Amino acid sequence: MATSLLESYEQQYSTVTADITFHVGQIACHHGAEKQSHVRQAEKLFDEASELLEQMELEVKEQDPRERQKYSTRVKSYKTELLKLQKDMKKAKLGIDANRDELLGDDTHDSEDQRARLLDNTERLDRTSRRLEHGYRAAVETEQIGAQIMEDLHSQRQTIQKSRNRLEEMNTTLGKSSRVLSGMMRRIIQNRILLIGIGLLLVIVISVAIYFTVRRHS
Repeated sequence: MATSLLESYEQQYSTVTADITFHVGQIACHHGAEKQSHVRQAEKLFDEASELLEQMELEVKEQDPRERQKYSTRVKSYKTELLKLQKDMKKAKLGIDANRDELLGDDTHDSEDQRARLLDNTERLDRTSRRLEHGYRAAVETEQIGAQIMEDLHSQRQTIQKSRNRLEEMNTTLGKSSRVLSGMMRRIIQNRILLIGIGLLLVIVISVAIYFTVRRHS
């Protein structure tokens, strides 16, 4: 099951990196708003690829040692590939800026560079905001899960307490029953001893009566 999930992640990662390669290639061929559109698309895809790599790393830990080594090597190569793509995008952006600098001069380059930095900062803020929002949702979900666990534990504690009370009641009832049975056994033993004593007394009386009757006739 875990291996199948890893293969699914790998397929998704392959598709995402192919899209990244396309957008990075388009950055060098366009200017202005269209260029920035490809930059933003590439940045989003980089985030998606990073998340896929994190998911793969978590799944690799669930593999047996032999499979874990194989997939761990693959994940490392994917990380290297992603770093290379990020460098390629930076080079593509710098290459465009350099050409524009040659054509339009230093002032235009400075203005374009400042605009690019502002866009980059905005994109970073957006990514940070998304991560914070994701972290907040995760914290809320964790808090809800914790509250549910506490509620379940409280319910289980009440159930255990009720079971303990029932056991104590049963022990009390068994103790009373044991004392009653002990008293009945004592009475039975006493009655048997009394019956044996009466039987012995009757035997003695009959024996004495027979003895005197026989002696009188003799």
